[in-house]
Amino acid sequence: MTVPLRGANTLLTGAAGGLGQYIARALAAQGANLALSDLDEERLAPLVEELRGSGVRAETVPADLMDSDGRGRLISDAEEAIGPLDVLVNNAGIEHAGSFTSNTREEIETIVTVNLMAAMDLSWLVVPGMLERGRGHVVNLASMAGKLPALYLATYAATKHGVVGFTHALRAEYVDEPVSFSAICPIFISRVGMYGRHEHKHGEPPPGLRAAPPETVGEAVIEAIREDRAEVIVSRGPIRPLIALYAVAPRTAIRLMNRPQTRRFAEDYARARGRL
Repeated sequence: MTVPLRGANTLLTGAAGGLGQYIARALAAQGANLALSDLDEERLAPLVEELRGSGVRAETVPADLMDSDGRGRLISDAEEAIGPLDVLVNNAGIEHAGSFTSNTREEIETIVTVNLMAAMDLSWLVVPGMLERGRGHVVNLASMAGKLPALYLATYAATKHGVVGFTHALRAEYVDEPVSFSAICPIFISRVGMYGRHEHKHGEPPPGLRAAPPETVGEAVIEAIREDRAEVIVSRGPIRPLIALYAVAPRTAIRLMNRPQTRRFAEDYARARGRL
């Protein structure tokens, strides 16, 4: 069952970040009402005013996703602000590039909590109401790091593989219910996000891994909901053959991912953050 986006009450986490703003604009362009969540309410204010100018309802619902009680309050605050939720977009995420052992235990716990546990917890909180009302869609922002090995991003990759698996498992579990689930898997994104913030330092990724503009992520979220897609890959190059190869011959795929040009790019990427 697809959820009509016009008038749909939508909660978007990580809304103040670069990708969050593009997702919010894409949803607003389809007529969705938005509860925008992030840590810093002040950073959301300009976006809220912009979206209201497009004729949709937009409200701020700040929350700390590291706080389990805060996650519970977020759902109730969002529904108080805009009404019962039809769509949840779990966009909030963080990363610490570098060798796995350069991550502190606190960093590992933070990445796992924000990237994976928060998405699971918010879904657990919102899905019963969606089932009761007979419609709903949960969109989880994963990553190509959830589909392929990601050099110097082991903890991040673990969470994104978890997000992909969680999404697909729920989709199978609720296949006959009026609630659906989608995963968005972008590769490198230009201008914003963890790559976009530093692209001037290390340039274009290797062939086949070229960066896509942030607008494509917003378009992918809309596509996932309107077409009830299980997964949307956001990439400018033909990445699916490599994903398929990784599924059937992981050793070969890992060797391809470790080609000198790709490995140098990954090392530069981690070094730019002082973690290598």
